[in-house]
Amino acid sequence: MKKHTLARTLAFSTVGLIVFILYIYFFIGIGDMIEVFMRVDPYRYSLFYSATIATMILSVLFYSMSWNALLKALSINTGLKKAFIYCWLGNFADLIVPFETVSGEIVRVYLARRDSLNSGKVIASVVAHRIITVFVTLSGLLFASIFFIFRRGVTVELLYLLLITIAGSLTLILLLLYVSLREEAAGKIVDTLIKLMAPIFRRIRFDPSEARKRAYRSLIQFHSGFKSFGEKWRVVAESIAYSFTAWFLHLSVYLLVFYAIGFTEISAKMIESIIVYAISVTVQSIPIALPLGLVEIVMANLYTVFAIPAAISGTATLLIRAVTFWLQIIVGYILAQWIGVKEIMDWKPKETSTCKKDFST
Repeated sequence: MKKHTLARTLAFSTVGLIVFILYIYFFIGIGDMIEVFMRVDPYRYSLFYSATIATMILSVLFYSMSWNALLKALSINTGLKKAFIYCWLGNFADLIVPFETVSGEIVRVYLARRDSLNSGKVIASVVAHRIITVFVTLSGLLFASIFFIFRRGVTVELLYLLLITIAGSLTLILLLLYVSLREEAAGKIVDTLIKLMAPIFRRIRFDPSEARKRAYRSLIQFHSGFKSFGEKWRVVAESIAYSFTAWFLHLSVYLLVFYAIGFTEISAKMIESIIVYAISVTVQSIPIALPLGLVEIVMANLYTVFAIPAAISGTATLLIRAVTFWLQIIVGYILAQWIGVKEIMDWKPKETSTCKKDFST
């Protein structure tokens, strides 16, 4: 991690954390949250919270299996172990780089590119995986929203929030499909990016025309790989099944936290929990989202809208984000450092073999 990236991340995280603390102080009450913690059964808490951490890890594992199925369909043998590490590092990048919604995908493409000479197909697998994960989350939100509206009705504010979330997810899916299936659209994006990066290429003395050739070569591979999924419905179905399992396990993290603090009534609010989960995941991925603060405020507010006491909502939100945010940050940082050390240990200078050859001659 570069120093300026780390400093920017810490700055935004600090601002977001301060905003959330102020929200707790003025709208929830720190004293009320302390009372919730005081009433928690230590044995019950340790049991369910341990299950929460294990469930989070399993969620990332099935998320990785979903992507790995797509990679194997394109004859990219990354392996589940590497796919798991790459996905965790991708999530880590999404969490530490504010104002960017594709940083995780870029990290996965960069890492998986080392296992395959066909970068276009790697990008095709990542784009297809993004479409599948958004589709699964959107499907859950649609089902929960329709069921909730017809069963209980909904306020105008919540209805607008649901419609915006659904419309945003649907737009993302359609946009990705359009770019993936229309070569002309993708070509225009490539040309635009190369024009924007032309000054950088000149500065590093790299020919923009060579960059364009490489980009179009990868673009052909990308479209070929993506369109091949249309003939591999079993692979797509397998990836969707793994993605749905990952989605359900991630949702279970939210539910298990409420059980950990003794709020078993959450089992009667499954539909509401799906809505909170889907909206919070969407908020996490929007360009204006801070690493901390905004997601937590949205979650806590939604829980109170669904008649969960404010103190319990705030406490649960704090504990949920400890797993879905801080756990992924800590493990991701360790993995990033480990991969860096491993690359240094495995690195062999090319000059060694050349020198030996020259010496023998």
